[in-house]
Amino acid sequence: MKIKTTLMIMHAVIFSLVISANGLAATVGVEATKLKQLAMDEPPLDVETSTDGKLMFVLVPGEVLIYSNLGGRPINHIDVNSHFDRMTFAEKLDILSLSSNSNKKVDMVRIDLISDVSTDGSPYLGKADAPVTIAVFDDYQ
Repeated sequence: MKIKTTLMIMHAVIFSLVISANGLAATVGVEATKLKQLAMDEPPLDVETSTDGKLMFVLVPGEVLIYSNLGGRPINHIDVNSHFDRMTFAEKLDILSLSSNSNKKVDMVRIDLISDVSTDGSPYLGKADAPVTIAVFDDYQ
C-alpha cells in the first residue's frame, strides 16, 4: 500500500512539474525586428550567414549571391550548377558546401575574399607601373 501511495505522489509531482514548466515556457516573450528584405529575381533555395553577420550567401538556381552587411545588392556571385538546392557555410574553414538532392552530389567550394587596396599617393620602391604591388602595413596609428 505504501508503494502505491508513493508512486501516486511521485506521479503527481512529476505531472505538476511538467505543467509548471510548460506554463513558464508559455510566458516567455519574443521581439522580432525586420532588418532588411531582399527582392530576388530568382526564387531563393537556401540562405546562409556568417557568424559575424558580415556576409550572407543566397542560393538561387545556377548561382550563389553574396551580400555584405545586409546590403540591398549582391557584392559578388559564384556560378554553380542549377541542380544544387541546399548549402551550408563552415566559416572557420571558409568552405561553402552545396548539395543536390536530385543528383545526389555535394560540392565544397573554398571562399577567399579579395579586397582592392589603393596605394595611390603612397611611397614605393621600383617601377610605378609594375604588374605586382606588395603593400606593407607597419604604421597602425
